[in-house]
Amino acid sequence: MPVRADDASPSFPPVRVVSGAAFEVVAELAAFTSGPARASLESGKPWIREVRARAGQDLISRVERWAFPVFSALVQVALDTSEPHDATQLAAGLRSLPAETVRGLLAGVGSPSNRAMVSDGAFDRALAGDEKARAELRTGLGLTPQARRAIDRLISLPADAIQDELASIVEDWSNLVFPAFVDEALAVVGRDVAAKRRQLDGGAARDVLRTALNGVDLAEGSWQGEIVVAPTVALRPFVAPVDTDATMIYLCSVADESFDDDPAAPPRRLVKIAFAMGDPLRLRILRALGDDALTATEIADRLAVDRTTLHHHLGILRSAGLLSIRDEGVAGRRYARRTDGVTEATRSLETYLGPH
Repeated sequence: MPVRADDASPSFPPVRVVSGAAFEVVAELAAFTSGPARASLESGKPWIREVRARAGQDLISRVERWAFPVFSALVQVALDTSEPHDATQLAAGLRSLPAETVRGLLAGVGSPSNRAMVSDGAFDRALAGDEKARAELRTGLGLTPQARRAIDRLISLPADAIQDELASIVEDWSNLVFPAFVDEALAVVGRDVAAKRRQLDGGAARDVLRTALNGVDLAEGSWQGEIVVAPTVALRPFVAPVDTDATMIYLCSVADESFDDDPAAPPRRLVKIAFAMGDPLRLRILRALGDDALTATEIADRLAVDRTTLHHHLGILRSAGLLSIRDEGVAGRRYARRTDGVTEATRSLETYLGPH
């Protein structure tokens, strides 16, 4: 598979694109446990209802004991399996690791960004039973009540019980839920991966990565030795970064163009842009970002809206390709307006409505 470093920036790491059913299973579990963000999933409420019906109450209750960061961390196990990275390999990979390794992986012990959020040695002290360190992990890493409950389980349950529970969840999800979506999802992912690899063959890795992450731009020096991109259908329109000391892994959304296999249908991106710009608050957000790159807090303060409402609208604008995001690591993210998104929409509209 193509692995490309950015010739224009020798310090930029090589980028490669991977795919397989294991990554889509991880994306489905992460999407289902994405908390308030779940309302902004492009698959919408019909997908949630079908998942619940197929999984059954027992599996759903086991899945909901955990949280988005726990399931997204499984992408590291998926990456370590051999091609074709299928769903059975994911569960087998989980069971093959030492139980304490699984606990540390799910807790994010190997993540430089997680370690930067807490004091030195906090993970080790928390796992050893230090209540002060456990409270520090809950505060620093538990961004939602669900995430805090998951952290409590990770640091209090026996490691072998955690390993068995997560492996069993993956096995049951792969048997009960995933078969309903696998064929369509992998067909779209296949087209998307082929397109991204062609882009890597012909373009600078940093530009390809920015496109793959739908406008996310990495802060200089924030990367590890390698960047891995795993496109998925279930997680769209979101990106889930999982970092280790050596590798930055992005569970990302397949491009809209990968769905466009009907030449008579309007391009998906065009429809999303029209929807995104049809809301007064979203137009105000774009106007506020006309001159400055702002954090979510700064946008909320300027427009006098609450953060939950704002994040919902930012997700829609991001999905439509109208925002760029500067990832500044621990310092957070800054949003800016992508003027090329509006230009692209105009060109796409003229092409679609023109002679054919």
